[in-house]
Amino acid sequence: MRAVVVAGSDITGVLDTTLLETADLLVAVDAGADALAAVGAVPSLLVGDFDSISSQTRAVLQEQGVEIVLLPVAKDVTDTEAALRLVVERGADDIVVLGALGGPRLDHLMGNLLLLTSDWLADRSVRLIDDRHEAFLARGEAVLAGNGGDIVSLLPLTGDVADVSTEGLLYPLKGETLRGSATRGLSNTMTGSEARVTHGDGLLLVIHYRGR
Repeated sequence: MRAVVVAGSDITGVLDTTLLETADLLVAVDAGADALAAVGAVPSLLVGDFDSISSQTRAVLQEQGVEIVLLPVAKDVTDTEAALRLVVERGADDIVVLGALGGPRLDHLMGNLLLLTSDWLADRSVRLIDDRHEAFLARGEAVLAGNGGDIVSLLPLTGDVADVSTEGLLYPLKGETLRGSATRGLSNTMTGSEARVTHGDGLLLVIHYRGR
């Protein structure tokens, strides 16, 4: 089951409605509901402590009978983590998160990237997406679809990542170790419409940038 979660970070541009339409479960996290309202989309579920959603959007969703999960302001998880835990509990194994890679909070960005390493997400496909990036864990093997010139960065999240090999990137890796204390994996480039990454032990973050 695919869940599309629209988180509350600033979203540049307009949400891709074709992506929203692929959701079996569409979830708004706090101000993410305003981004959905801007394109006329109604979530199945609204989650948050409601410190950033507009009062108008909240009232409209209540009138429409949207399921609402109200979280306390003082809590040990972010609204986004709470929403991810809920969609996992409801059976989602393919999760796309929008509005989780941007400003204005660098701490939220880092927190969302580190969430990808959670044990309870280990057997799920989770991608964080905005209008220029996608970020996800390779989980041993990953295939990227894009265009020649797209930038791909490979970042170890567990110290070193062993036996990294790539295909379809300008600067190939062939069974090499990427060190967590170095920047060798940054700013590689796709040579065509597809690239492939495989690796051994360790957690490898893939960031695909389509900004050009």
